[in-house]
Amino acid sequence: MVDSDLETKLRVYMLITNRYKDLIAEKEDRSISEIRQRVSPYNNEFLKSLKERLLRDMKFYEYNKDFFTAMQRALNYIREIHNFEFLITFWMSFEEIDQIKAADIMDKAILFAALLRSFDSQDARVYVTKSKRVFVGFNWNKMPYLVDIRSGSLIGGPDADNAFIKDPLAYVFSDLHFESFEDE
Repeated sequence: MVDSDLETKLRVYMLITNRYKDLIAEKEDRSISEIRQRVSPYNNEFLKSLKERLLRDMKFYEYNKDFFTAMQRALNYIREIHNFEFLITFWMSFEEIDQIKAADIMDKAILFAALLRSFDSQDARVYVTKSKRVFVGFNWNKMPYLVDIRSGSLIGGPDADNAFIKDPLAYVFSDLHFESFEDE
């Protein structure tokens, strides 16, 4: 009986969502500036507490010494968040992602990039290809790295440099940077 109640509730929620998806999408619409601002490591108390949680045993975090370890911890955290595709445009807060442990790929990418920025990476950016694949990239010790957010895999060096040959970039952003390749 419980399973059929849950299934019925799910069907009703789907009906409601489908009926009002245009209104929801309108309310969830964000400007490029608003989306970029989500990557900022400043003025987000949850992000600060998550950073502290991930680095709790590093008493004196130093970017030059500890960044890669911090990045790996953030990547492990992101890997624990289930990929979820929404039928409508819907943005989740970092707190909601943490509580539910599920998010769409873009929200996960923004959270991961924000964490890297909070670890003092000035060049952490979200990369979106023309086929809508989403990566987060950064440089460490003069080597480029990309994280495929869907799979959680880390790509480094020449593989990261060549990642966009077959699937070119549509745009790249962070709180400090935006570049569009849509007209190319």
